[in-house]
Amino acid sequence: MSGFTLIKGNRSAEDGNADREILKHRIRKVLRVAALTAALIFVIWFIHRLYQNTTFNDYEILSKAVRQDSETSEYIAYNGHILKLSRDGAEAFEGTGKAIWNVTYEMQDPKAATCGDFVAIADEQGTEIYVASAAEDMHKISTKLPVMDISVSKQGVVAAVLEDAGTSWIRLYDKTGNELASIKCTMSESGYPMDISISPSGYLLAVAYSRVEGDSMRSSVAFYNFGEVGANESDHYMSGYDFTGTMIPRVKFLNDSTAFAIGTDKMIIFGGDQKPEKKYEYSFDSRIKGVFYSEDRIVLVRESAIEGGFSASVFNLSGEELLTIPFDFDYIDVQVSKKRIVIYSDTHMMICDMRGTVKYDGALDDSTLLVSATDNTRRYILVNRETVKLIQLIK
Repeated sequence: MSGFTLIKGNRSAEDGNADREILKHRIRKVLRVAALTAALIFVIWFIHRLYQNTTFNDYEILSKAVRQDSETSEYIAYNGHILKLSRDGAEAFEGTGKAIWNVTYEMQDPKAATCGDFVAIADEQGTEIYVASAAEDMHKISTKLPVMDISVSKQGVVAAVLEDAGTSWIRLYDKTGNELASIKCTMSESGYPMDISISPSGYLLAVAYSRVEGDSMRSSVAFYNFGEVGANESDHYMSGYDFTGTMIPRVKFLNDSTAFAIGTDKMIIFGGDQKPEKKYEYSFDSRIKGVFYSEDRIVLVRESAIEGGFSASVFNLSGEELLTIPFDFDYIDVQVSKKRIVIYSDTHMMICDMRGTVKYDGALDDSTLLVSATDNTRRYILVNRETVKLIQLIK
């Protein structure tokens, strides 16, 4: 029978010293890495704080493209680009002026709805809707009935309010024009659809209705689900809320699980990705001059007590008022994101961060029709009828 014999030798003092030196070396290496990491974190934090406290008093032009547009053209900020609408066509272009896509048509009063990369364009009282995006060919939807309002999802699903001899229809179409669903609206039952909004996913639809009952105005907000959850519900109806003595002319999905509505004296926030429920109601006394929003912020602009002055109140999706920004110039538009709010007129621009710090408050060189923010918080696109400029804020 054979076997193995394990021979164990004795470790010398030199071996022990070598182990201790190796351990010390490893500890020193770990400490150096930790010190470098801490220093890097501090530098990043310092630069971040330095930028937070940095304000700008001028801007430089990084690029400039010459354009020739008609006096009736309208400009809209669109997915980081610019959308130009006119009576004979629409064009999407970059901040450099480079065209992304274009479409020709004949419309008297073109209106556009955007969501992500998709744009839906229709003429009020017309019977055609154009659906465009940078990634796909142009599509045209024939509605057969006059179009009163439209909304579009990120997949190109279009919701449209159509008129038919005193009866309103809300119809959903895919981007190629196939009818997906239809809802009949009458004044005696639901009321008149004042506004519609389809969720980015295309599954949920919000409708603001108004009707007169006796001597009072009655408004309601209804939600429909066109996914599996709402398939067995009558008209895909999921939930609805009534409001007496107020008119609600605007409803909007901010993301797939949050919508809000604006009435003459209140703002309501709804939450839920299948059956939206009322989460928050904010009442106000002063008249709202404008309502602006992003996927996670809502801005209400009101006249202030100071003559010629305004205030912009920023809310999160929980209904919490984050800050109020006073300003004293007539504005064209307000853009808001998680990081900043941009308020501008044709000759003036004001930019604030979400701490209320004014980053820029100054004049614009030319008569500006549109300011579009970019991913870089120092860079903005300025559009007028002759030029498109990419600018950068400087001290």
